[in-house]
Order: sequence, then C-alpha cells, then structure tokens
Amino acid sequence: MILSLAATTTFGWAVWEDLRTRKFSNRSFLIISACALILAVTIQRADFWHFGLVGFLSGFALLLPLVILKIVGGGDLKLMAAAGLLIGWNGVFWTVAYGMIWAAIFGLYQVFARGEFKQLTQNLSQMATTRSSAGIELHKLPFTVPLLLGWLTHATLEGLWR
Repeated sequence: MILSLAATTTFGWAVWEDLRTRKFSNRSFLIISACALILAVTIQRADFWHFGLVGFLSGFALLLPLVILKIVGGGDLKLMAAAGLLIGWNGVFWTVAYGMIWAAIFGLYQVFARGEFKQLTQNLSQMATTRSSAGIELHKLPFTVPLLLGWLTHATLEGLWR
C-alpha cells in the first residue's frame, strides 16, 4: 500500500511538472529515484533487488525503443525507470500498456474535438502507402497523464489499494 501511494505521488508529480514545463526534468528524476530507492529498500529489504532494481531497468528497457522511435520523450523513460523502483517490472509493463490505451483514447478525443478526423484518415493513408511520417503534422500530448491513468488502472485492477 505504501509503495502504491508513493508511486501515485510520483506519477502525480510528473504530471504536474509536465503540464507546467512540458518536460520531466533530470532534477525531478534524481529526487524521485533517490526517494523511491530509500523507500523501496526500507520496505522490501531482501526482495528489493528482484523487485525494485528489475523494475528500474525494465522502465528503461521498455520505453527506450519508444524514445528512439520518437513516440514518447526521454522524460517518460526516466519517469518509468524511477517508478519501476516502486512498482516492479510487472507494474511498469502494465502501466505502459494501459497508458498506451489511455493515450489512444485522448488522441482520438483530441482529433474529434478539433474536427480533424478527415486529416487523420489522410495521414494514416499516406503513412500506410509511403511508410513514412515525413510532412505529416502529428498530434502531441503529454504522455505523463496517460501513464498516471495507466498506473491507476493497473493498481485498481490488481487490488493494490487494499
């Protein structure tokens, strides 16, 4: 329960910073990682190396290809690595998976709200035929919000609030 609350606070902090500055700073990453490390080692002790350290590394490993493909930013990678100390590799995986679903929902909402559905279909058609996104204006949204909702979805479905 304590680790779940700490993870929720971590995601909340990241959302607040991302909405305010459009990035998740290295300073925040270091502060959150240090606090998460202390908390995880204190609570988990012997299990930390299996749970927390693997969670930290899986945050990097899972999001690195998405950063390279410019689907998400480096701040999202740092956030998931820091959160991985608290939620483990399984939590990282499901948070990102549910976060992608939430991002798709927000993206579609954004497209419909702006009346850009026709443009979306043209962009998808062009990308399918040329296999390139060159010259296409892509929609951007802060991924920390879907990650927070992904974490809350995972925590709720797994019963981590008990």
